[in-house]
Parts: sequence; C-alpha cells; structure tokens
Amino acid sequence: MRCPTIAELPKPPADKAGWPWTEESERLPDAMPNGRAWPKISIVTPLLNQRPFIEETIRSILLQGYPDIEYLIVDGGSTDGSLELIEKYAAWVKCAVRIGEGQSAAVNHGFRAAAGELIGWQNSDDFYAQDSFGSAALAAAAHPDYDILNGMVRGFQGQDSRPPWLFENCNEFSQEKLLEEVCVMNQSMFFRQRIFEQGVWLREDLHFAMDIEFFWRLSLEGFRYHLVPSMIGYYRQHENAKSTQYDVRSDLEPYAILRGLCRDRRLDRRLRLMARRQLRMRFLRSFFHARRTILKKLAPELILPV
Repeated sequence: MRCPTIAELPKPPADKAGWPWTEESERLPDAMPNGRAWPKISIVTPLLNQRPFIEETIRSILLQGYPDIEYLIVDGGSTDGSLELIEKYAAWVKCAVRIGEGQSAAVNHGFRAAAGELIGWQNSDDFYAQDSFGSAALAAAAHPDYDILNGMVRGFQGQDSRPPWLFENCNEFSQEKLLEEVCVMNQSMFFRQRIFEQGVWLREDLHFAMDIEFFWRLSLEGFRYHLVPSMIGYYRQHENAKSTQYDVRSDLEPYAILRGLCRDRRLDRRLRLMARRQLRMRFLRSFFHARRTILKKLAPELILPV
C-alpha cells in the first residue's frame, strides 16, 4: 500500500497543527534512485487504552509518503474508545484484537504477521518524525549486511513534542554501551525480516525489559546494528505510561538479564565483570528504592494523632 496523502486522511482535531496533523512527508517516487522497488516496510503497534495518543502514532506512519507500507495494530482489549478512533483509519490500518496476552505477545503477533522486508515496532504513545521511512530504506539498501537499523530518539513530556527535549539518544550500538545505558531504542529502529525468519522473538514472560533483553539477544546471536541518524522517533513520557508506574518486575527483569550476562560466555570476560558491577549497583538502587517506598507508606502512621 502506498501512503495516503494528507487530503485523503480524516481531518485532524481543530486544536492540532504541524507534523503529523497538518504537515506530511515528501512523497517518494515509485522507484529508488537505483531503479529498484522500495522495500516493503511493516510497522507493528501494540495498543491498550491509549486514545489520547494513538492517532498521532497512526498519522506519523501513514504520512511518510512511502510507496509500500503495511501497518498492523494489535490491541489488547482497549475500552477507552481507541478502537473507535482507529476505525476512522480502517482503509489503511490492519487491526487485530488479542485480549489479555500482554505487550510482548502483541508485538510478536505483529512481527509474525508482518510481510515487510523492514519491520518497525512503534508504541501507541510514541511516533515517527517526517521522512524516516525513506531514510530507513536507503540505509538498508546501502548496508545490506546489517540486520538492525537504529536512529535518533527524542524524549518529550505529555503533549508538547517540541524542543527542548528531555533527552536525545543517538548512539552507535555496542555491548559495552548497552551495559551502561539504554543506548538504542525501538522508537527509531527497523529490523530485517530475516531476524524473524530465524525464529528470534520477544520473550513473552517479560513485561518491562523485553526490549533490552531482545536487543541483547540479537547482538549475542550475531545480528549487527547500524546507526542511521536521519531516522528519528519520538518517545513520550506521561503520567499513565507503564515506565512511570512502579512495579517490582521493573527491578527484577533487568536484574535477571544482568545475572544471565554475568554467566554468558559469548561475552568478553571484561564485559562479564562489568555486568557484575552493574548487577551490584542495580541491587543497591533497588534496595534503597524499596526502603524509601516502605518509609513513605509507614511515616503517616508514626505522625498521625492516636
């Protein structure tokens, strides 16, 4: 499917302007500069009750001006009107409902259904910058030996997707850097179809660190990353985001990943020792966080009148 024009899409809300509401990407020609067909790009979005944000995600994909896209939304049982909103875009979006399976399973369902040569994973509260798909396709053609293309991610708060950014993440991938920080992010990442043809999927038992574990496993199994700074994604922080809600699994899952890396002989010994240091630091952070949480809950009982 060729991306629709802005005139073909439903009109945006009256209070919305700019990308991707009243602006669109440059429409690409039918063939690449080398005369070949553009690679098909599939995008997978897991969704659960994100009505305030999902339309921005959808429009940022449909308005890429790209000649051959496929867009799959996998909904986990939304009850906030998200599905009714998506219905406005039904001519361009495939939507599957998989109730109660979790985010990782939803993404895997989309990956299995995707027919594209390049496959992206964009969350339902995040979105792409203009012209990112063209950049991905050209980079994929220029660097056929690389399996994952990662770009720049800009973080912002709430509805205001303008600078100054909360952060800008644009890094060449390395195992050492991934031990130190989240150096690559799915908001501006495309995977080759051959990764999934080899049976590499997200772990469906993980709910908070499934992306980091997946990035590690891709690297350890020999898949290669390539930085494409012109591919840009936007990461939204908001009060209802899963990353802002404390859950003990958000501590336990990264802890388990680090424990595995300490023992993984595919890693250089220096990196295994570095993983052990990170494990100690994470344990101390978790311990002090838990202690503060307990004190915060119990303190009122110490000062309230009897």
